[in-house]
Amino acid sequence: MMGVDLLLRAANLDRAALEGVVATRGPGSFTGVRVALATAQGLALALGIPAHGYSSLLAQAARVRVPECLAVQPARRGSVYVQPFARRDMRLDALDEARIVPVASLAEFRLPVVAPVGVTLPAGTPVAAAAVGTAEALLDLLAHEERPDPGTLTPLYLEPPPAKQPTRSAPPWPPSPKAS
Repeated sequence: MMGVDLLLRAANLDRAALEGVVATRGPGSFTGVRVALATAQGLALALGIPAHGYSSLLAQAARVRVPECLAVQPARRGSVYVQPFARRDMRLDALDEARIVPVASLAEFRLPVVAPVGVTLPAGTPVAAAAVGTAEALLDLLAHEERPDPGTLTPLYLEPPPAKQPTRSAPPWPPSPKAS
């Protein structure tokens, strides 16, 4: 929690001033998603404040004020996670399921794209100008949440983790009679 304390001090905030915790739950980096969710759960439990998790794609869509957009998050090399959203009144509704596409295909989508800072988009990609950053968008989503639910702090993955659990198998040599 030392990192959280440093962050709060840098923002000139006291723990008691926190009213809720919000985190993205993926899709995204396997390790990054796990760390974000564990931190959010720990803070919420330790401070007795509400917590809620949102899709990283919904968080991107919440950054823009256009009627429809294509939210984008980086995936593995040369790919991105995408999901189209429509703004209806104060809500954002997913128009389709999230999926993985090659980054080069983004120029072919008709919807304006909203992506995190630093994501390089192909030439000709329609872009939606972000009105706020991701943190502000998440806070806005939480402010409009009727019932923050810590049960939403669960990972959202579109693909399996890059590493696989090793399988236990017997060694190729006979067991030692002296082994205990």
